[in-house]
Parts: sequence; structure tokens; C-alpha cells
Amino acid sequence: MPWREGVRRAVVSLGTVVPAGEPRWPIALQAAITLTVPVVVGIAAGRMDLGMLAAVGAFTVPYFAALPRLERLRLRPLAGLVLVATAALGALLAPSGVWAAVGLVAVTIAVGAAVHGYRLGPPGPLFPVLVYGMSWHAVGSGVPASTLIACVAAGCTFAVLVSITPLVRRVHWSVTPRPLRVLLAAPLWDRGARELVIRTAIVAVAATAVSLVYVDPERAYWTVAAGVVVIGVVPGRGPALTRGLHRAVGTGVGVGVYLAIGAAGLAPLWLAAVLFALQFITELAITRHYAIAVAAVTPLALVLVTAGAGELGTTAVVGERLVDTLVGAALGVATALIHPPAPPDPEGRLAPPHRPD
Repeated sequence: MPWREGVRRAVVSLGTVVPAGEPRWPIALQAAITLTVPVVVGIAAGRMDLGMLAAVGAFTVPYFAALPRLERLRLRPLAGLVLVATAALGALLAPSGVWAAVGLVAVTIAVGAAVHGYRLGPPGPLFPVLVYGMSWHAVGSGVPASTLIACVAAGCTFAVLVSITPLVRRVHWSVTPRPLRVLLAAPLWDRGARELVIRTAIVAVAATAVSLVYVDPERAYWTVAAGVVVIGVVPGRGPALTRGLHRAVGTGVGVGVYLAIGAAGLAPLWLAAVLFALQFITELAITRHYAIAVAAVTPLALVLVTAGAGELGTTAVVGERLVDTLVGAALGVATALIHPPAPPDPEGRLAPPHRPD
């Protein structure tokens, strides 16, 4: 049966590492630096919690990574502005649980439509959802909204500056960048794009509703995030099943890593070093083995969220995050069933080819 074969391939993929393509270490190094430096600055200033909030600016680095540097210079500030806007929205709506939930649905659908319509590729709508939820959670835990927004804006600004520093090398100026009207041409709503947006909307509404009714409204963002990453940026049932399995397994390993970090009682600078390593591993593994990347990004996100709310080392979130991930991943996989099978990678879905950067 097709599904039996699909399940077999998904399980086999857990033991398969995709061969290396273009080098990922430059983008991994940039992401690790942009995440760690704000944390170190926060430690030096005696406010590691604010450094953790600013560290989410590193989430701008993976966007547009497949484009030449000069084109990134034109587009990456847009990614930073989106993260700042979602942080501001999450912070401002945090006092009202119902409106915060409505905002989560709106952010997920809007960013999902932009990602899939404009063919922006990985990492999809994941990071805006996480930043929105982190802001919601942090403000609900007592962080002033203005402070949170300022920290995220500073982190995004720093990330944009770091990500374009390689432009000092003359080789990057040999590529003529395309104008914005080409880079952001009108969306193409083919079958694959429509399917991905519909599935994203279903996950956003269903995961938020489940969290509101049965779980905890402030955890809805984690359930939604788990669902949208399973949907990914490529239509098809096989990719959804494989990503769902990798997400569940990677999260299980990742929460174990988080527990080990909490039990170790690391000094602040050592904790910053661990975050550097986790971010580097995430970006290095994301294109080769998704479960390994999830196993690294899960403790990273947990540390950032709990530290940003002044709850670093809290172990109560572990069981909650496992439940949230399983529910979100299941919803993400289930949405693939409501559509007929689609081509696994329609031509033109992802960023255009480019030479190694």
C-alpha cells in the first residue's frame, strides 16, 4: 500500500544523512555569532535575560540564504522587520489571551501566504511564529512590552549587519543583483502554493483552538510552530510524513538536551557557548538531517524562551513541549491527506540556483 511504503521511507530517512551540497558553515557561523553576541553583551551588562531576547534576531540569518550577498542586502532587512513586527504584535496583544490567540492565527496565515506565494523557501513561517509566541510569553511573565520590542529590534539590526559583512570581499560585488521588482515579483498561486497556504491556515486555526480549549493558550504558538514546520515549503504527503516523524524524534532528543543543560548549572558564559554550538549545529544539519537539526534547535528555543521570561532552567516545560509538538506535528501531517497527491517539488518552488557563497 502507498502509505505503508511512505511510512517505511520516513523511518529509513531517520538513518539517512543527505550528502553535503554547497557549504553551510558560513551561514551556520553567521547565525551562531548573531545569536551569541547579544547574550554575551547581556551577561556583561548584568541582564542576560535581555540578551536572550535580543538573540532571536539571529532568526533573520537563514532567510534568503540561497541568494547572492548583494541580493541578501536588499531582502534580509525585510525579514528583520517582519520579526520585529511580530514581536511587537505579540507583546501588545499579550494582556488579552483571546486577542493574542487571534493574532497568532493571523501572523501564521499572513507569513505563510507570503512565504509560499513568493517562493521564499526555508525556513518558512517558523521563526515569526516563534518570535510572536516568545513575545506573548515574555510579556505575560512581566517583561515590559517596550523593552522586549527594543531588544528584538536591536538583535535583528545586529543580525543584518553581521550577515552582510562578507561584502568586504570583492568577489561578492562581481554578481549583479536583480532589482526588487524581480526578487519580489508578483506571487504565483499554482496548485502547490495554494495547497501549502490552505494547510498552513488549517494548522494555525486548529492548533490554536486545541491549545485554547484543552491545553494552555500561551503554549499555542509551539503547537502551531510544530505544525507549520511539518508542512514545510514543499507540497506532498511524503515530505509531510517524513518531517513529522523527524520533528517528533528530534524534539524528544532535544528536550533531553535541555534537561541536561538545566541540570548542569552552567555559568553564563558557558551557557552562551552552548547556545553558539546549538545554533551552529542547527544550521549545519538542517539541509542534511532534519531530526538532528530539530534536536539542536529545540533546547536552543527552550533556553531562549525560558530565559527571556526569567525562567531559565524550568523543567516543567519539557512535558508540555512534547505534547505540543506531537499535537502540532500530527495536525501538520493530517493536513496532507485532504488534498490529492501533489508533485514533490514543482519547478521554481525554491530559491534560484547560485554559486557557493
